[in-house]
Formats: sequence, structure tokens, C-alpha cells
Amino acid sequence: MIWNKNSNYLENYLKKNKLFNTDEIRHALTHKSVDTENYEKLEFLGDSILNLVISEFLYKNRPEFDVGELAKIKSYLVSKEVLFKLGRNNNVINYLKFSRALSKKEVGNNKKIISDAVESLLGALYMTKGFDTTREIILNIYEKELKLVKEKGYLGDFKSELQMKTLGDFSQLPEYSVVKTEGEEHKKIFYVNVSLKGKVIGHGKGKSIKDAEKIAAGEALNNSIFKGGIKK
Repeated sequence: MIWNKNSNYLENYLKKNKLFNTDEIRHALTHKSVDTENYEKLEFLGDSILNLVISEFLYKNRPEFDVGELAKIKSYLVSKEVLFKLGRNNNVINYLKFSRALSKKEVGNNKKIISDAVESLLGALYMTKGFDTTREIILNIYEKELKLVKEKGYLGDFKSELQMKTLGDFSQLPEYSVVKTEGEEHKKIFYVNVSLKGKVIGHGKGKSIKDAEKIAAGEALNNSIFKGGIKK
């Protein structure tokens, strides 16, 4: 396995191999607001390929995990949240075709559209380059997450762990919201709540929203909901 340090490995691969002008990649980057020939079918295919590659990796690299543990990690790795991050890292928004009725900012912040586009690109790559190449690309764009799973057996931070737990136990992702800020512009303190199914399960504060979210996630992991407090 080649662990690539570039966060935009997928974008670089498509550029290097001059794939942006192929029919499959064009379809993979066409939103349904533009054309009936859009990314939906390729997304369906890419979703299946992604699930297979991640499942295979987990099966081979964490043999000590039971099925429930493997399922939780896989659910997180193929979740909309992670795919959105990968789409942002690879500048998917710069290549997507969408209706003029939608703004670039609106589409770029839409987690479903960006995550769907990533899956559709994987489907298109499978159709053009085959399974082995697509598998290698997936392992590279998931480099950071998979190294943590392989070496430590977990994903390295409270937010990731919380998302795995909520997906595994409730089939839902937690939601973060900034509830208050204090201080001057250059030294603000952010207060964040994290909620599940409409109920606040953790609080955090920090010098950045990201730090506050991590602290809130850490508190949420000790919440009684994971001992049967909220029903599915």
C-alpha cells in the first residue's frame, strides 16, 4: 500500500492522467440540476466499491475486532461527513457542473452533493480504470484515517469516536452548534453544544470552533445515552 501525503490525491490523479475530459468523469461531476445524464448511477456504483474496499481493509487489518466494532468504524469511514471532507480536500466543487440557480458557495457547503460527487467519481474510476486502481486510490485518499485504524485501532479524536458511536447505536450523526461567543475578535472564546436526536449531549468551549467541538464530543462520549438513555 502506498501512503500518500497529499490531501488532494484524487484531484492530482485525475489531472495527471487527463481524466477530467472523459465521458465517465464528466458524468460523475454533473449534478442532476443540469442534465438527466448525471452522477446518480455512478454514485450508486461508487458507494458499493467504497464499502467493499473499506470492509476489506478493516477485515485484513483489525482481525481482533468483532463484527459490531468493524461495522461502526466502516459506517463512520463511508459517512457523509468523511466523504464531504475528502471532497473539500480534493476541490470537487471546482469541477462540478450544476444549475445557475445554485450558487457555488451553496453547493460547496452542501454535504450531500459533495459526498455524492466523491462516490460518483469512484464509480467512474472503476468503470475506466478497473477495481485494483480504484482500490488503490481509495486507500490513498483515506490515508490518514486508515493509518490510525491500522496502527491504533481507532480514529484518533473525540469527534470521530462520537460519530462512530452515534452511527453504530442510533444510525444518526451528531450535530454541532455554536451557542455563544465571548471576547474580542482576535481572542474569542466559542461555546458549542453537540446534540443527538434533538437533545444536547455535550458542551464545549475553546479558542476556535474546532477546539470547542472536540471538547463537546469528549463530554458527549461519557453521556448516559450510550447506556440506553435515548432509544432508536
